[in-house]
Amino acid sequence: MRTTSRWVLIVSLLLAMALGGCENASNNLGSGTVWVATQGDQKLTSFSVDLSSGGLSQVGDQVATGVTPAAMAITHDLSTIFLVNTGDSSIGVYSVNPDGSLKASSCSSCTAGQNPVALAVDPTGKLLFVANQGTFTDPTSGTVSVFSISSGSLTPVTTFATETAANTTGTGPSGVKVSPVSFSCASSTGTQTCNSIYVSNQFTNTVSAFQYFVDSSGTFNVQPTGGSPYAAGTNPTGLAFSRCAGVSSATAHCTTNDGNNLFVTNSGSGSVTIFTACIQAVGACATADGSLLPSPGNSATGIGPIAVVVNPVINFVYTVDQRSNQVSQFSYSPVTAVLSALSPAAISTASNPAAGGITGDGGVVVVANNGTSNISIYKVNLPPSSGGVSTANGKLVPASQPTVSLSGQPSAVLVR
Repeated sequence: MRTTSRWVLIVSLLLAMALGGCENASNNLGSGTVWVATQGDQKLTSFSVDLSSGGLSQVGDQVATGVTPAAMAITHDLSTIFLVNTGDSSIGVYSVNPDGSLKASSCSSCTAGQNPVALAVDPTGKLLFVANQGTFTDPTSGTVSVFSISSGSLTPVTTFATETAANTTGTGPSGVKVSPVSFSCASSTGTQTCNSIYVSNQFTNTVSAFQYFVDSSGTFNVQPTGGSPYAAGTNPTGLAFSRCAGVSSATAHCTTNDGNNLFVTNSGSGSVTIFTACIQAVGACATADGSLLPSPGNSATGIGPIAVVVNPVINFVYTVDQRSNQVSQFSYSPVTAVLSALSPAAISTASNPAAGGITGDGGVVVVANNGTSNISIYKVNLPPSSGGVSTANGKLVPASQPTVSLSGQPSAVLVR
């Protein structure tokens, strides 16, 4: 099987899609916002979040989704949301209004591969990646679809495989994450600026790593990183970077990078695998090439962790444990790359939680419960905004409005 491929971005197609695509209105949403997709009625609903209480209020009208919505991603300017639908392999494109409500756009070419379940926007905002899980019996069905983004519209670029020549079954891509920073990489045409893309493979218990770049001629290039794929736990699914990954100069909440760790939830073994991602030449990474280094040991979660939520303000990490109906909660040490369970180690959700997210201030966690068709809302114990001695312990407590009922079984959530 080929391990390196090249595809050309057709500029004329990009222009055509831009002319016929959706609106691109930059937003500066002043409060937290939650978008929830429900599979039973195929609807996408917008809510504003009261960051003090955690209360949710619906904003605007619901918009239609495809069949079995599975995951969402938003562009970095907050102007466009993409939603992938497993049941019909479609990708919904929605422009975001200033109040967080949505307007659906038509996109006849927005079709992913077989059983798409996850997606990610790259740091430049120019590419969308979709993980297509495929099937266990077909060793060619596990793929990643690539689309270019222009003015909120999508144009298909290519699809590349996650299987290798050694695979006799499908790999089952279930999660996808792009490195937050780029690095220099060699190619046949000289030094390029690369990013890494990481894919969790549910059927083969691995994480694949790829380098990619778009060269000066508009050609998209991708190749596996040396050492890929990497062993994870059983049935890896959710992926997330540590909150200060890739930081090179001080920000409001990060003085420097925090080890550039990649968290992987293993739904079959009830654990989190932690890798060091070599996206910068720091610590144990002699070279920035996107490769992964295993950290010692796994952290135990509840049963069936499917998503990992990283607090963007302080070092706490949460996993959504689908089969034990809970959220596990951990403190995170950037020095040792270890997750330590808080006490209590978990807080209950309703039935069959399907996804979760956290507001940008790190203060509100939202979990979509598919089995009971509602949303659980939690407040996070954070440091006081005025400074001083902090008693923050990162623990979750039910918000003053602990649940919001929905019709149609929520299956995907996006929080900012």
